[in-house]
Amino acid sequence: MRESDALHALLGNTIEEPEVDYDDERVNSESGDPVIDDGLQQYYFASVIDAMATKNFESDYKSVRGKIRLYSTEQQQLLAFSILQNLQEKYDFEFSLNFTPYNQDDIDELYKFIEFVEYDHEKFITQIWNHMIKFDGTKLDIETFCKVNEGKILKEIEEQTFTHYYSEMITDFLRTYNKENLIEWFCEKSKNLKSSILITLRKE
Repeated sequence: MRESDALHALLGNTIEEPEVDYDDERVNSESGDPVIDDGLQQYYFASVIDAMATKNFESDYKSVRGKIRLYSTEQQQLLAFSILQNLQEKYDFEFSLNFTPYNQDDIDELYKFIEFVEYDHEKFITQIWNHMIKFDGTKLDIETFCKVNEGKILKEIEEQTFTHYYSEMITDFLRTYNKENLIEWFCEKSKNLKSSILITLRKE
């Protein structure tokens, strides 16, 4: 079995090379060991990339998010570019807008985008359902509904992007993502949020 990139970074990049003089780097190292610092940084960053498009993303990402935000903007740019480079492979998606993470605000917006795609979308999803159906107390079959109401779902998603504020990256995702993939994304996230959806519908 192939080791994950995160595990490889942790195990392979925290061993000092015998021919390298690390004395000057130790002076500027927070832990006192620049090799460990570099290995941990690569481990934290690889943990995010490895977890993209997996069920473990939220827990894996949150476990390293605080550490990542302690790094300089220049260091975080490495992770930001890696996220961008992996969008196509992980989600079959690329931004239609021209986006380059030049500063911390840009990087933070990219974090918010990936959080929205993965887990921070409960309000968005429940609002869509609240506008689509009037719940009569019967069983809600999310998968079947999604299959027979693709047009309605896409229309409501588009409406949300015009009536509510979302960042430029999130809006680009919702408006330009392949329709089949968008429906699949919406359906899978809805199934994960079924209890919240039912609570919202019953309130109405």
